[in-house]
Amino acid sequence: MSVEDINRLPHLAPVRFVTEVLKAGEVDSTCTVTFEEEPTLSAIVESAAQNVIFITSLYRDFEGGVLTGMKRVKLLKNLEKGSYQVQSILSARLDNFSMFKFTLLKDNEIFVEGEMSIVMNHRQEKLKKEEK
Repeated sequence: MSVEDINRLPHLAPVRFVTEVLKAGEVDSTCTVTFEEEPTLSAIVESAAQNVIFITSLYRDFEGGVLTGMKRVKLLKNLEKGSYQVQSILSARLDNFSMFKFTLLKDNEIFVEGEMSIVMNHRQEKLKKEEK
């Protein structure tokens, strides 16, 4: 993924957590996220929400969205500032309302897992399916 792809995110530092896109899939994505301070619950969920824009099936129809809820968020290991991987997977969708499961990992160890909902913003002009 190029810098332009990461620039799909409207966020700026210190709220832009995504630093690298590792996988952009049809229903899931994985990014490297970096926290300059010990991450809070809101920073963790926001990093997972930012990761969602790289799910290619959503990106064709939507341009970002608004985090509307989170549930079953579990802290499995203590967190420190630094870089992690966040994985988000689309678990349900009804029009522009979507549910996702997410995990925050480092060195293949899961630190946080949970679920979130996002209301997506419709894209004014839909992208062609062939566009990558």
